[in-house]
Amino acid sequence: MVVETSPAAELFLIGRVLLGGVLAYLGVSNMLDAENKIEYARSTGIPFAGLAVPVSFVLLILGGLGILLGVYPMIASVGVIAFFAGVTPAMHAFWRIDDPDERSQEKTQFLVNFALLGSALIVLAIGSATWPYAP
Repeated sequence: MVVETSPAAELFLIGRVLLGGVLAYLGVSNMLDAENKIEYARSTGIPFAGLAVPVSFVLLILGGLGILLGVYPMIASVGVIAFFAGVTPAMHAFWRIDDPDERSQEKTQFLVNFALLGSALIVLAIGSATWPYAP
């Protein structure tokens, strides 16, 4: 698959910038709140949270930048897929929560993560194609 024709190339670039930028931003934002993120992960029963959470920052930041810049997009998308496939059911297990408001918030986070996982799968599917505006 080759995305070279205008306006498809420009739309693809905008989509890459939006998706990759948001992913990298989330990684940096989470990293800046690392202590709270690690504690929350521990409270949900994540094993080795002190190691797993920082690794998740790296997956989001490098994966996001790879998608944004079009640099090693298949590797970048696999990192993002690994992040969302692991984090989403483990950290946003809304089905285990009794409080309706908290359950609703976790369900929303679960669904947002699922949508981002789907986006990363799309990137992986077209990752071997020639990307316009990429090195």
